[in-house]
Amino acid sequence: MRCPRTVPAGVAVFSVALGAGLFFVYWLPPPPVQFDATSYIALGRNVAAGKGFTQDGVTPMMYLPPLFSSLLGGWFFLTGTSSVASAMIFQSLVHAVGALSGFFLLLELTSSLAWATGGALFLATNPLLVTRLSFVLQEPTILLFTTLAAYLSVRWIRSPSTSRAALAGAAWGLCTLAKVVAWFVPLLMLAMRFLPGRLRREWKGREGAALLLCFAAVVVPWSARNYAYFGKFIPVNDEGAGMVAWAVSHARIPGEPTGEEYIKKMDSGGFSPEARKELLWKYTREHPRYFLVDRVAKNVVHFAAPSRDWWIATGRARLNEHGPLYWILVTLLHAPLYLLLLLRSWQWWRGRASPALGFLVLLYFAYWAQYSLIYGDPRFGIPVYPLLVGIALTSAHSTAR
Repeated sequence: MRCPRTVPAGVAVFSVALGAGLFFVYWLPPPPVQFDATSYIALGRNVAAGKGFTQDGVTPMMYLPPLFSSLLGGWFFLTGTSSVASAMIFQSLVHAVGALSGFFLLLELTSSLAWATGGALFLATNPLLVTRLSFVLQEPTILLFTTLAAYLSVRWIRSPSTSRAALAGAAWGLCTLAKVVAWFVPLLMLAMRFLPGRLRREWKGREGAALLLCFAAVVVPWSARNYAYFGKFIPVNDEGAGMVAWAVSHARIPGEPTGEEYIKKMDSGGFSPEARKELLWKYTREHPRYFLVDRVAKNVVHFAAPSRDWWIATGRARLNEHGPLYWILVTLLHAPLYLLLLLRSWQWWRGRASPALGFLVLLYFAYWAQYSLIYGDPRFGIPVYPLLVGIALTSAHSTAR
């Protein structure tokens, strides 16, 4: 049974988060709208106008995932305006709901209203999260749905039932439509059944079926839409070729031309999309050490670094320069959380913490490992930042039940 003060505390968290977001985007001018942000706004405007999930109003989009732009389009439709300022207000609302979801996740983990409120207020005012609101990009939305799905999953793990398994599956389906990187989580949860000893979590067959069926029920309709339009299996979005091109373009291999030069030379050859894709994969196969060792090692570090995009975009910091701002962010907002991540992981592995904490630990490391193989950018760690805070605040005593 919830404490009578839970509702006021939740309202306070939501209000502080919304106020922090609106204050930030109102008083500080946003960076220029460019790159993917241009596409997201165009998609949102066409969704609002009833033209479907298209960037040009005619051609169905397959490159970007649907959830963020669809929600943004719904906001544009309801408010009657599709300005950048309107998009930032939307981002502020999403941030506030994300902080509220973090509050309920922390309350489930710690069973302490004070710790949950304090942790959620930390999320609500955290500069790494608030500065993301100036960009019309997906991170606040992915954070919201990742945190919500983690909360529902922890509830299911602590008090198993078919209905809770179904809710967790549906939530991870929505999270996957926000970004496909969440695709593995239902399988990770079921795999906990095969862990040794006290680390194991037993599932009933109908619970596992409900988890997978509800996950599929959310994702499959969008996959079917993609197959109907494009004639091939695209579970969420077809970003694979773009990811490979991005990875090649950033390659720096001693004694060879840069990946960027390779891309320019390839583009000047007039190759077809299929031939271009094969040339990109050929480049990665020819340099296994760089793509499987050197680049992965850099991605591991970059994922765990603080995101400074707003400071860089507004000229307050420089890319690849680690000045005082960088070390302040690392010292205050990152290093303590990662030290506690290691401590909690050790406590769980020694059987001194519950499967609920174990799930979050496994989820965080799997998410980190996945991005280490594909992209190495600090902003991609933002959606799982509340999980990191939850792991850090969860004591061995509060999770050993």
